[in-house]
Amino acid sequence: MEVSTREAERIFVKLEVNPRHSTHHVAGVVVVDGVGHLPVHYSHGRKGLHGRAAQSFRKSLRLEPKEFAVLKRCKMSRDEYFDIVRGRLAS
Repeated sequence: MEVSTREAERIFVKLEVNPRHSTHHVAGVVVVDGVGHLPVHYSHGRKGLHGRAAQSFRKSLRLEPKEFAVLKRCKMSRDEYFDIVRGRLAS
């Protein structure tokens, strides 16, 4: 799996990630129902995420590989994502 920096940026914008100060990474927290649940980050630069880093990014968003692929292609709305995450946080 590979995630380009541009795809990671789009995901941050789409999910309206609340930014957090970090010198080495673009970091933030996904807020679900008013509570910051999911800390996510990716490195500055243009190399993107490969291998284990891409898997960690996906896991931090609490998505299965197929779901993450849909989010990456911009086919999943913010509300659809939150519905998935609410179900996983509840169990």
